[in-house]
Amino acid sequence: MDINEKALLYRAHAGDRGAAGTLYERYYRDIYSYIFYRVSQPSTAEDLSAEVFVRMIRHLPNFMTQGKPFISWLYNLARKVISDYNKDPKDLISTRNITGDRSNGKVVPSNGRKHSFHDQHALGCFQQALQHLSDTHKEIIIHRFVEGRSVRDIADLINQSESAVQTLQLKALESLEKALTRENCI
Repeated sequence: MDINEKALLYRAHAGDRGAAGTLYERYYRDIYSYIFYRVSQPSTAEDLSAEVFVRMIRHLPNFMTQGKPFISWLYNLARKVISDYNKDPKDLISTRNITGDRSNGKVVPSNGRKHSFHDQHALGCFQQALQHLSDTHKEIIIHRFVEGRSVRDIADLINQSESAVQTLQLKALESLEKALTRENCI
């Protein structure tokens, strides 16, 4: 964790709304994207992402004593929020279309932009196929190919060795290929 991030965390913990806002702006897109590919509904992903940052503020004192990377902790919060949602959905069904956009090599959801039928179909197939994967494989696929993170970054996020991440990635891609075939996407 760099010194600027540490300072933001201390300021946010002390009640500085500007610092909390900066953390939100810095990490929202990653958290939203991660959740979006787990729940497949833009408005649900927005609501759950907001809940992650509410919990971030509430539980920031606990993070300060753990000593792990902040983004890793946020992803852990996101996993818990998704798990809580799956146990007791709060009727957060969206009527918006699911569309995607490519930005810096990452597939990111867009809010209402029109895309071709093929783009929408490919994103829908990808999301359906993801639902057939284990949580670990979903996480690897999302971090590596949606968010564009390096193997080393993922290893830090999930507290595994780089070789373990590479093995998981290989197995995740094999599972994804089978799932895409099952969904008649390839």
